[in-house]
Amino acid sequence: MIENFRFFNLFLVSLTLICSVNSQSLEWSNTQKLRGQSVLTTIVGEDESGIYLMRHRNKFVSKFMVLERYRQNLGFENSKSFILKNSRILYADMNENGIFIVKLIQNRNEKLDLLTMTILNTSFDVIQPETEICKLDNDWHLAGFDPIIKASPDHKHYLMLMPSHKHNFKYAITDTKNSILNLGNFSLGLDHLTVNVKDILFDNALKFTLLIASQTKSGKGIMYSIFENNDLKPINDTNHILIEPKLFKDYNTNISGLTGFYTSNSEHGYEGNFIANWQNQNIDSINLKKIPFTYEILKELEGETKASLGFLNPNFEFIKLIQRSDGGFIKICENKSIRKEQEMVMVNGMPSSHGKKIYIFENLLIQNFTSTGQLDWENTVSKNQNSINDGGYLGSVTIGATPNSINIIYNDPIAVGGDIALAQFLPNGEKTIKIIAHGDEMNAFIIASEGKQISPYKMVIPVLKDRKFALLKLSFNQ
Repeated sequence: MIENFRFFNLFLVSLTLICSVNSQSLEWSNTQKLRGQSVLTTIVGEDESGIYLMRHRNKFVSKFMVLERYRQNLGFENSKSFILKNSRILYADMNENGIFIVKLIQNRNEKLDLLTMTILNTSFDVIQPETEICKLDNDWHLAGFDPIIKASPDHKHYLMLMPSHKHNFKYAITDTKNSILNLGNFSLGLDHLTVNVKDILFDNALKFTLLIASQTKSGKGIMYSIFENNDLKPINDTNHILIEPKLFKDYNTNISGLTGFYTSNSEHGYEGNFIANWQNQNIDSINLKKIPFTYEILKELEGETKASLGFLNPNFEFIKLIQRSDGGFIKICENKSIRKEQEMVMVNGMPSSHGKKIYIFENLLIQNFTSTGQLDWENTVSKNQNSINDGGYLGSVTIGATPNSINIIYNDPIAVGGDIALAQFLPNGEKTIKIIAHGDEMNAFIIASEGKQISPYKMVIPVLKDRKFALLKLSFNQ
């Protein structure tokens, strides 16, 4: 997902500042026993009163949910449990008026689902009653994805996008007082088998841009299009396949962009990155600029023999895009894979086969591009993260961007109870890697997928510590 921390300025950082950004402080909460009904965590946000979490037992946030508040020093302060009957929490966010929550309520009798919003105060009491956003016909499930909620960069407005299997969409734009400012619908006009919304831009002027992925009835690959100002424009390239595109925007110049991988043979891997920019999708041409991977980075990641072929391993996944303040961006990719194995064991003297899944998270590739699509610098991080039958729960990374650095936190290695590491990149591309918590001392693992940057200089990450739940807060130099 594209972060809106647009503080990373490569040209205004003094030498004194560069020399001082390496320090950070760590704070830990007290541990809590893991409860079966609340093993997953969503960090909602923070205000002057504290940090707010949503604890739940499944990724759908259904049936049961707990809201918790921690003081800024991570002392536990308050919690409240909620029973969710025939409903799911789709979205939660901290804004100027309180905790904004969007709920999907299933109404089996009327064959209609209901999308609602409400606002809670910092004690988790309702201060804005549940308000209906819109009704959804039951056939929306056939579209293959849930309603999508996107906050504006200033978190003062929200876009709700509701799908239909016939490629018709309802949308609503609301404010922080539960008022619906705009409610409408549109059709993409595509005669395709499947259509999916891959990414959304939603700015403070309440304008939204969609990246649409569609597959024709012939099934010949995926086509991408940009939907903006009620107009759909295809992104065409006759010579290459486009893979994992993401939208970005320079809010200073109002120029939108698209970037991802390209290749002539997806089985061999990726040949490089593509970039496209436009200011008005209705009148501007969207031309792709292609930047092949350098031989040096391919040699480092793939070895000399494979580097000569010019392809990056297709297991690399585009996991983060961070907007620079000058219109450029940082692209972070991770080499991840799942390996399935069968293990033979003897049970009561008889052989039995048991399957296991090994989750592997390896190298990171970090590339820094200017606003014109030139590669400014690139670097890598080597990790050793392997786990078995845990869904990759302790793998991957948590990423945050301060005005002075890119910060990547991860467990390394996992299999032998390893350390918590921080890889930090300065504006000039300089890399440092340090251990911020030793495994033999702390016995702690971060849950990287649940971590979140809650302010320009602070990150909060749920942790398994001594087999119990805890929070870790990292504060970086200002």
